[in-house]
Amino acid sequence: MPLTNHKSLQILPMGLADIESVYQLESQCHSHPWSKKLFLSNFGKRYFNHVLLENDQVIGYFVASSVAGEVTLMNIAISPEKQGEGLGRHLLQFLKEFSLSNSEQEIWLEVRASNRAALALYNKLGFVEVDRRRAYYPCEKGREDAIIMCCYL
Repeated sequence: MPLTNHKSLQILPMGLADIESVYQLESQCHSHPWSKKLFLSNFGKRYFNHVLLENDQVIGYFVASSVAGEVTLMNIAISPEKQGEGLGRHLLQFLKEFSLSNSEQEIWLEVRASNRAALALYNKLGFVEVDRRRAYYPCEKGREDAIIMCCYL
């Protein structure tokens, strides 16, 4: 899906100054959001976190790490009012290209089994289910499975 309506988009490395905006977005997007402290603990040599900006406002982000040629996508979100516009695809495509340019071999992630939109997007972008973690995520009525997926670059 081309992003013709989004001429003012930028994807930039996440900095410490972005944490407040990222945390606010995280709180809107996830039922069990990461804390600011957790975001801050995911900076350093093996991490490559990015923000998606529109008119200099954070509307999306991802947190990823790399060890021995394997990227782990640890967290990703798009602003609720911007979902369905192809921005998640845009951010994930950037992650794939960035990973390839750094000679990474695969990208791993976990997703809630109930997150049908994310599962469909990951499948379209070449991710395949490789395993499940039963009752991994807390949810409103107990726990739900995590689907472990991989995209081989």
